[in-house]
Amino acid sequence: MTSIRLPVTPAGHQAERQEPFARVAPLMTAGLMMGAGAGLVLASILTLTSAMNAPLGLWWSAMVQAHGNVQIFGWLGLFVLGVLLHMLPRLRGAPLAHARLVPWILGGQAGALVLRVLCQPLAAVSRAGLWRVGMVLSGLGEAAALLGALSLIALTFRNGPPLRQRPALVRILPLMAGALTGLGLAALVNLGNMLQAARAVGGLVPEPGDTAQITLGLMGFLVPTAMAMSAQALPMYAGLDAFPKESLLGITGAYLGGLALYVVGIVAQGNLDVLGGLGLLGMGGGLLAFIVICLRMMRRRGKLPERVAKLAPSPEQASATYRRKVAQERAAFGPFVPLIASAFSWAMLAGALLVIDGATQLFGGYPPVAMDAVRHSLAIGFLALLLCGISARMIPGFSGGHLMSGRLVAAELWLGNAAVLLRVGSILLAPWLAHSSGGLAFARFTFGLSGPLGLALAICLLINLWPALWPQVRSVG
Repeated sequence: MTSIRLPVTPAGHQAERQEPFARVAPLMTAGLMMGAGAGLVLASILTLTSAMNAPLGLWWSAMVQAHGNVQIFGWLGLFVLGVLLHMLPRLRGAPLAHARLVPWILGGQAGALVLRVLCQPLAAVSRAGLWRVGMVLSGLGEAAALLGALSLIALTFRNGPPLRQRPALVRILPLMAGALTGLGLAALVNLGNMLQAARAVGGLVPEPGDTAQITLGLMGFLVPTAMAMSAQALPMYAGLDAFPKESLLGITGAYLGGLALYVVGIVAQGNLDVLGGLGLLGMGGGLLAFIVICLRMMRRRGKLPERVAKLAPSPEQASATYRRKVAQERAAFGPFVPLIASAFSWAMLAGALLVIDGATQLFGGYPPVAMDAVRHSLAIGFLALLLCGISARMIPGFSGGHLMSGRLVAAELWLGNAAVLLRVGSILLAPWLAHSSGGLAFARFTFGLSGPLGLALAICLLINLWPALWPQVRSVG
């Protein structure tokens, strides 16, 4: 496999050879296939059976848990892990350590996820020990794969020039440190969960283990990673001003501090309501502050960034050139900026719901908003739509390939927003619609339709990114 030699750095150190994009493309492809072939297929089954008022037994609850795991650590998790293994070594200025182990990490994680999807629902309806053994092997496989990936990143960070020479990395390092810690803890908690579920009735993961793992994976790993990558990549790919460094540091402290308090509250099983309320407020407030700054930055989309205008000899000519570049990007990559903006809007809703629940819990009340609404606002609304938007611009830049069609990006915009609107809306409106049979039927219909729409989104994304993930092999001069 061909490697690319980077130029000599200003400090006089020769930059290390970086692995080509083809090294991590299988991770991203597997993540997309997990979404289109497992995670959102399960979501469709779950939503449609609930909408049709079918008998729901232990198999349905087991499938809910397996669905959450494969969505977070498969569809979104594998894709994000591939992005990190490509970008972090370049930000660090060092090659990915032991890159030959990446296929083993992929095989371990993908195999473990498939085992979980197959074995957990079957363990709920069968007493055969084979399915429970499969669940234990799934936990072991996920722990080995995810902790192995973290080890590669840690070994990579030991190399390279001094951190003071890597300001782009230093800017997001606290967020990334929190995200990677969350991933490691989630892998360990999942292993414990699978050991417990193998002995439990119906193969179900008991609480608080399931909630703790999902929280660490979604809010501990994926959301901080999305924030870090947005702060780093948006100015570069969307032509925006840089994210304010001081604001990012304060937001990081508020979000990660709130997350830690909230996880302690989960583990204590509600015995620390004050800490849990403070945790929700910290996460919600940090997320809201981050999104507000991002949206302010995006309002300048189409205008020449201030830092460029100050350096340009002819600001008018530079501004016209910049507008032409923006128009060309819209034609080539579709409405990727509206996708990102809509993702931020759903993240803002999630932040607001976290603040509402946190304030209510802090003063001794029962949180009025179901956490399921927050999770889906983040998972499908924020993360999936952000993935669709940023990947449309970023992956072709990584690989030298191209999207299948800019029109599919537009389809992702409508399908994704419709899916999350129906999913989250049915949860938020359920208390009011449940008072009438017609309202209850409508809530069930919208809930049932959200799953197939999400599946259509995943299929569109897979098809659209395929030529970018697997371009024709080109020789490197």
